[in-house]
Amino acid sequence: MSIYLKRILPFIILIIGNYCYGQYSISGYLDTSDKNKRVYLCLLQFNEVNALDPDQIITSTVTDSLGYFSFEGSLLSDKHSLYRIYANLDEDVEGVQKYDIEDLKNFHNFIFSNRDTIVFKKNDKLWFSSYDNTNPIDKEWRTYDSYAQKLRAEFLDLNNEKIIKQTTEQFLRELKSFVIEKEPHPLTTLILIGGLPKSAIKRNLSDDPEFYVQLLGQLNDYYDSSSYALHYKGFLDNLYRSESKEELTFYKKLSYALFFLCILFLGGLIFQGISLKRARTIQKTPVDFSLTSQEVKVAELMIHKKTNKEIASELFISLNTVKTHIRNLYAKLEVSNRSEFVEKFKNHPKG
Repeated sequence: MSIYLKRILPFIILIIGNYCYGQYSISGYLDTSDKNKRVYLCLLQFNEVNALDPDQIITSTVTDSLGYFSFEGSLLSDKHSLYRIYANLDEDVEGVQKYDIEDLKNFHNFIFSNRDTIVFKKNDKLWFSSYDNTNPIDKEWRTYDSYAQKLRAEFLDLNNEKIIKQTTEQFLRELKSFVIEKEPHPLTTLILIGGLPKSAIKRNLSDDPEFYVQLLGQLNDYYDSSSYALHYKGFLDNLYRSESKEELTFYKKLSYALFFLCILFLGGLIFQGISLKRARTIQKTPVDFSLTSQEVKVAELMIHKKTNKEIASELFISLNTVKTHIRNLYAKLEVSNRSEFVEKFKNHPKG
């Protein structure tokens, strides 16, 4: 037997054994000086690629003195699922720590099943970045995700909100065309779609529901209407409900606005009607002047634009008497000047 065959034979046996008996193997080395470092394995939903939650953790293990760790068994799903492996940089800090910068990374997301094997090699700062994974869908996802990252770089590196909306929609169209052409595993499509903003998916769902319904059918076929299929259905239902709620809110606000406008309109009509009625009443109601014969004479001379002196001369009375008659006329007709008096005296019969 050749030396090369001897080296790879254990790995081949491990893969075949895991495939035949449905046992997974996750192992590798954590390149750190810390001993007994805890390594966590998490199960993720399709839209949790960047999410951090302690509830995602399904199991954990501790490295040995050489930094080696392993997870083995048959408790994972036989169906392809999305997992994360990570180790906190500082064990004294509570909570989940996630770093992904230029020269530092402490986690790795991957697609895996109960029949697969993944081996992580030593890497000084980018933990879990060097690996071999037997899962074919993981390789497929990496290929499509690289394309998605390229599209994001082209379309989403902008600051204008309006342009971001347009480019996000363009990004989604390009991604859907890519998926339709290549026909990847439904989990791959689901993860890529799950990385987009909900607002963009909701707008696109209204325009092209068939794409999302077909994806749900593919997920139901593979996951037997459970797991990711069930979660995705709930995701779509929430989008439909939120859209219906937004429409309901819009129409409710619109109805309130229309009701308010109707009230204003009716109020205006009522006020206008009352005003017209009052005006007509004032015009039609005769005023009882109750004038003396002398006051009538003074009033008629005022209508003929006679001055106070001219009135006094024609009636053979003093100027003060004329002024007294005029004051009495103003009081009886409820006016304050000669022009108002003349107008009212002309338009109303004398009593």
